[in-house]
Amino acid sequence: MNPEFQRNAWLELTPLRRVVMGTVLALAFFAAALSGGVTNPGAVARFMFAAILVCVCTRNAARSVVGESRERTWDGQRLASLGPGTMMWGKLFGATIYNWFGGIICLVVIAADAINSQGAGFAFTDIVYWIAMGIIAQAASLLASLIAARRRQGRTPFEILLYQVVGLAAAYAVWAIANPDGETIGIFAKTADLVWWGQTLPTAGFLLASLAVFTGWILTGCYRQMRLELKLSNGPYVWLGFLIFMTVYAAGFGAFASPGGHFDEITRRLIMAALVAAALAYLTVILEPKSRVKLRWLASEFGKFHIGTALTHLPCWLMSYLFTALIAIALLLRLGLSGMGPELATTGAVLGFVTRDIAIVVLMNMVARRRGGDFLALAVLFLLYALLPSIVAGMHYDSGRALFLPLQTDPLWLSPVVAWLEAIVIWTVAATQISLAEKR
Repeated sequence: MNPEFQRNAWLELTPLRRVVMGTVLALAFFAAALSGGVTNPGAVARFMFAAILVCVCTRNAARSVVGESRERTWDGQRLASLGPGTMMWGKLFGATIYNWFGGIICLVVIAADAINSQGAGFAFTDIVYWIAMGIIAQAASLLASLIAARRRQGRTPFEILLYQVVGLAAAYAVWAIANPDGETIGIFAKTADLVWWGQTLPTAGFLLASLAVFTGWILTGCYRQMRLELKLSNGPYVWLGFLIFMTVYAAGFGAFASPGGHFDEITRRLIMAALVAAALAYLTVILEPKSRVKLRWLASEFGKFHIGTALTHLPCWLMSYLFTALIAIALLLRLGLSGMGPELATTGAVLGFVTRDIAIVVLMNMVARRRGGDFLALAVLFLLYALLPSIVAGMHYDSGRALFLPLQTDPLWLSPVVAWLEAIVIWTVAATQISLAEKR
């Protein structure tokens, strides 16, 4: 048996705690059965599962690593002979084993209620949905805490609460999109079938398969972060595979990129793919550490034409940005062939501002103190995208907003030129800061 899981099971699953959990749940179900139709055991089981496996379990998952760090025991565990997979599974399900003990009891009642009310097929979908929600929620909290541990953060109760909130947000997303009893998918009305890559697929089956795939991806993310925490290196291929998967998955819903039919099908799919890739670039550049030493080494490797070595050691944020740029270039070529001048200029401006924003985050991390760079970058981006455009608009100088936002201008080339000039200037300053020697 996994030794880390076994250790946590010994600590969490004491006989008294098991008796208390079983008794409380049994009394709750019995009270629901005697409520005279006010509620039923199935509804209570679903509520209790969400409370135990989402609200409480996410906090236990968030504390599984940073709690060890606060108690000064994490360094000793990292020196043990346990591999990253063993450690990850042990932390993910060992620290939450008591919650899963109660959750499994709830799942039995949920399955019985679903079979009795809507049949075995719906019961299977419902059980997979609730299990996936629990795993995704706690894995998201663990992933957030591992990212914080790598950044040497996450030791205060407030920060642990933030990682729990990440898990709660992931659970809410699962509920809003894949709830078998829901009438909407996010903000869209749920229908019996949906169209993905031109294929009409049953909505329930597609969402179920999507849940399974995304559960696998988030568990893979936890494993890779645990590898980094145990001082092992990750190759680029898993993240590259995730980028390809996410863009292909999003491009399948290309119809949502232009509900009015302004663009053709290929253009719509490229827009969806570019939006997802850009979102991942922003997310990773904020979350990943930006090491001056590593960036200087990458520049040196590219300068020596060691292209293969440099590409296999690219940070995830830089890989995501380059992937976004490739999709954007394909989109620019597509728009150029279609003769869409305004859309072509706007796309070029958007890519320029994305390049500028990435440079701002890198620059702020080079000039700020160790833990303040990302927060300072977010403040600068808020200033550029919210405050300054509002001030310029209030001064009745609407064309000046193109300095901060990808807007159509007259002439059309003005907005992309301004965006790329800003990007070049900020990247030049960032490169200068990267090249500076580390201060002792």
